[in-house]
Amino acid sequence: MAECFFHTGRPAVARCKQCGRPVCSQCRVVGEDGIFCSEKCRQSFAVFAKRVKEMEERKPGGKQRSFSLRVVLIIILLAVVFFFWKRFLR
Repeated sequence: MAECFFHTGRPAVARCKQCGRPVCSQCRVVGEDGIFCSEKCRQSFAVFAKRVKEMEERKPGGKQRSFSLRVVLIIILLAVVFFFWKRFLR
């Protein structure tokens, strides 16, 4: 691993989860979400994680909706094929 971003010559023990800076054991800030180089990075990551969670909660059944759309399109396609088969091939 690299040297601590804040202390030249001191070996880093981790990288900040937000910005990626290498930090030594004295500089690291341990939070619920991981290890950070500063309180500012810890707070920035917390805001990011909160926004991601909110977006996931607001997302309407994404996969379910696309599946329903496919089923409807297949039914329409089958109806068109059946119509032309009845009309022109009989």
